[in-house]
Amino acid sequence: MKCSFIVLALLSAAAVFAAPSTKRAFNSSEKAVIGYFEPLHGFPIDMLDFNKYTHINYAFSYMWKGAPDPYVIYVNYDVEGPKIKELVRRGHANDVKIIMSIGGWYGSQTFSQVAADPARRKKWVESAMVFLRPNTLGDNAHIPNGWNMDGLDIDWEYPGKRGADCNTFTPKDTENYLLLLQEVRAQMDLEFPNNQKTISSAVSISPWVDENGNPLTDVSAFVPIFDWVNIMVYDIHGPWSDPTGPNAPLYSHPSPEAASADRAIRVWSAAGWPKEKIALGTPFYGRAFTATVNMNTRNPISQYAPHTLIAPKGGPADSNATFPLCIEKVQFWGFWNWAEIREHILVDSLKVPVSGWKKYYDNITKTPWLFRESDYMFVSYDDLDSMSLKVDFARSHGLKGLFMWEAQMDYKDELLTVLNQIHCSSKECVCQGVAAWDTTKVYAQPNVAKVTYGGRLWTNKWWTRGDQPKAVGWNAWKDLGAC
Repeated sequence: MKCSFIVLALLSAAAVFAAPSTKRAFNSSEKAVIGYFEPLHGFPIDMLDFNKYTHINYAFSYMWKGAPDPYVIYVNYDVEGPKIKELVRRGHANDVKIIMSIGGWYGSQTFSQVAADPARRKKWVESAMVFLRPNTLGDNAHIPNGWNMDGLDIDWEYPGKRGADCNTFTPKDTENYLLLLQEVRAQMDLEFPNNQKTISSAVSISPWVDENGNPLTDVSAFVPIFDWVNIMVYDIHGPWSDPTGPNAPLYSHPSPEAASADRAIRVWSAAGWPKEKIALGTPFYGRAFTATVNMNTRNPISQYAPHTLIAPKGGPADSNATFPLCIEKVQFWGFWNWAEIREHILVDSLKVPVSGWKKYYDNITKTPWLFRESDYMFVSYDDLDSMSLKVDFARSHGLKGLFMWEAQMDYKDELLTVLNQIHCSSKECVCQGVAAWDTTKVYAQPNVAKVTYGGRLWTNKWWTRGDQPKAVGWNAWKDLGAC
């Protein structure tokens, strides 16, 4: 689930780079790198590297029961207005599309009532169009009559399901959602015939549900409306799941076949959704559990273990503060954002953690994980290697691109830089940033390491040191192709 997490505090200034001066020319046909930006705690917009995004989603405006009119889109413009203005200004100066994301985990409270009523749908569409229209009141207007954004990301989480405790829902939600989408698309195309605004949505790993709560097997009616959907392939395991497991697996554990990026793409495709209209979700955070067994001494070593039902406090920024728009139970989330993992666990090496932690890799799901024996803390996360595999997957499957939750969790733009490999269309880009083969280095885990040698890309098939990469005979290396 993608949430508006008040618990995520501002990362240190070392976590990101300042925006570059180089302007990236926007190309509507290029692969997308989409960042969700939630400006909590004063995170400065000028710390975003606009050269590494094609789209930035402002998260969030809300459907809130406590708003003056709960059936229109709520924004506290006194607080959010200056941030929206600045993000649009900086984005457009760098050819980055800026999109208003509406809803989220806590902000989907009244979508069901809006979608079910023609008068409320009309009111909602009018409030949505304000984000897209140009401002005619001048730059000094306290509340402009238009924000000049480039699209809407309609994050109803989720039609036909409860989602957050404060949400309303009915079995007719998906049917009504289609009506709402059709009406907003019609109005957008009417007002912007020559400058088409986009519609996207953050969606679950399976399609919207029917009246019986089952995922749709035919989503063709929705396809013409959306420019793409953002499939949230993360939070696959959390405190609610048993046992522990990967936060964002690329591939499924086969017995039984569990959720994963690969399975999500297959399920959506089978229901009729075009792959070129899918952005694959990537988390810039990990999830912690408290295991009830010592995962270092189990035989065999596995990231699947029993755990307590209450998430531990994760990294330094993890909090048990409640979100003011919807008071749910008080709890820690177990979050370790990537910057915290790099600053407190993988400090000197991406491969070797600080004392007290052990790092492992699951070769089935293609996910790294950590374990701390002193308190039995298990952390599933993504690193540069696992993220690179997801980029390769998105490219090879012809997806629209990738998105991340969320931009300010990165460390020195490490993960964002990996996502930008999606722009590469030739083999030479595949080798970008890959170290040359080192005759003295141990390459221990099979099919994990990538090296360059002789103008080609290689991966190790088993433990190796000193074996020169070559494609003939009994060799430790697999040839992945020319650079």
